[in-house]
Amino acid sequence: MTDAVDPTTTTSALDAEKKAQDPSAVSIDDDANANATDGDNSESITNAFSSMAVTTDDTPSNDDNDAASSPVPPPPPAVAQQLPINLPANLDDAGAAELDNEFLSLLPPCILPRIDRLKSLNDKRDEIMEEYRVERAALELEFSAKMKPLYEERREVVSGKFDGAILEEKKKDEEETEEVAEEGVVEDVSDEEDEEGGEQQVKGIPQFWACAMGHVDVVAELITEADVDCLDHLTDITCIDFPDGLGFELHFHFSPSNPFFTNTTLTKRYEVPNLLTEDEPILKNVTGTPINWKPNQSLTFHSITKKQRKKGRGPNAGQIRTISKKERTESFFHFFTPPKMPKLMEVMDEEEADAVEESFDHDYDVAQAFRGHVVPKAVLWFTGEAMMMDEFGEEEEMMAMMAEQEGGDGVGGEDGPFPPPAAGEGENPECKQN
Repeated sequence: MTDAVDPTTTTSALDAEKKAQDPSAVSIDDDANANATDGDNSESITNAFSSMAVTTDDTPSNDDNDAASSPVPPPPPAVAQQLPINLPANLDDAGAAELDNEFLSLLPPCILPRIDRLKSLNDKRDEIMEEYRVERAALELEFSAKMKPLYEERREVVSGKFDGAILEEKKKDEEETEEVAEEGVVEDVSDEEDEEGGEQQVKGIPQFWACAMGHVDVVAELITEADVDCLDHLTDITCIDFPDGLGFELHFHFSPSNPFFTNTTLTKRYEVPNLLTEDEPILKNVTGTPINWKPNQSLTFHSITKKQRKKGRGPNAGQIRTISKKERTESFFHFFTPPKMPKLMEVMDEEEADAVEESFDHDYDVAQAFRGHVVPKAVLWFTGEAMMMDEFGEEEEMMAMMAEQEGGDGVGGEDGPFPPPAAGEGENPECKQN
């Protein structure tokens, strides 16, 4: 990297004037060279600065002409690119502001008022989006209140509270069917099933939530055989969006008879400032409920005992002692211990940042699977119908992509967006309607 800068550039002239007034002042060039070992960001800034010295001809021009004719430098690289984009706590805001100021100082002064105007337009857009977020949050809250009674009734049906009422309703429907049937007799086998110990003696719908969760791939991959026994005691899953639309909470309700832990409700809370927009989700904070495992019932860790002989000299040397150690086991219930958010100024290398981003991405994918699929359409995931619908949608999308690729040969060619007519014909034969 070179210290040489074309003296005809406006910025260099300003730096020289500043140095003349204040000998301790450091120009952008000096600062860039002093920090050349900082990485690609410093080098990009210097390159952008150097590009301001490029003119349209080989003859030198005066300062005013150069300021007017210099091309706009390319934008600087994003700050902290190795850090996950959905974890704003990792971004060095002070460093970003400093880089922004340095970049703006490289631009011709006549451009700065135009940038201010663009920033003003962007601020107005942000105000409109904030108004949209508030109104959408209120709309989401209104319709969530309408759906809440349906989810509550679903919980009662799953628990078996409505077994008798549903059976009576079924008998009534069958009697009405018999009355209107023109031929044939509908056999009522309900009493026979009761007498023979059939399905009518089963209370509610056992393993309803465990089955529904097991049919969602991103959730199923977390569930082990040991988890299933515990999930038998899961009575309901609910999702509550924040009134301001800036996040949501998942609530997993368990029966008091659960032999694994004492909690009756496990909660996972997500603070997502842009939850109601189409932008990449920004996780402000994620918290989970600590699980109070009953003795020797933990599904996330198990204890290992080892015998160890004491080393060294002395009266206790050679004695054997027993030590216990906790070892992590695979379990769905690790979901309630979210990944740790990096600290504000924590420095991570690219590999560490990728690992943190991947863990948060996967955790958020699981949460959205519950929020957007399992909770609102639990019965369809229990029966497997949602899986078929999901696969059918993916198949349709794949077929559409293949059709687009097959029909795309020649489309968007050198002469235009549409294929040329086939030789000897006025239109492309592939476009003919049968």
